[in-house]
Amino acid sequence: MMSNNENILKLLVSMAFADKIFMEEEKDFIKSLAKKLNISKEKLSILINEIEKTEDITEFCRKTARDIAKKEDRDVAIKLLSEMITADKIVHRKEIFALQVIAEEWEMYLE
Repeated sequence: MMSNNENILKLLVSMAFADKIFMEEEKDFIKSLAKKLNISKEKLSILINEIEKTEDITEFCRKTARDIAKKEDRDVAIKLLSEMITADKIVHRKEIFALQVIAEEWEMYLE
């Protein structure tokens, strides 16, 4: 079973891959976050490899979002996702879509 921090990081990595391009700014953001969350470089590397091989990133995001149950963890995740999405100074359509998917899972989405 993954820790809440690992699930938050997993969600961020999957979001970074939403547009199929893992930008340098996103990599740097995720590496520094992994360090803050006490997640080893090895574990981060395994996570990145797993997500790179994932066919359906949307479903992967949904499942990972469901694994983050506590409101505090969701709040942290949303804040970090927002920061990461804008890290490369470009907001991609697929990133917005992935954020909508997560918001729907957490019932935070307004039409």
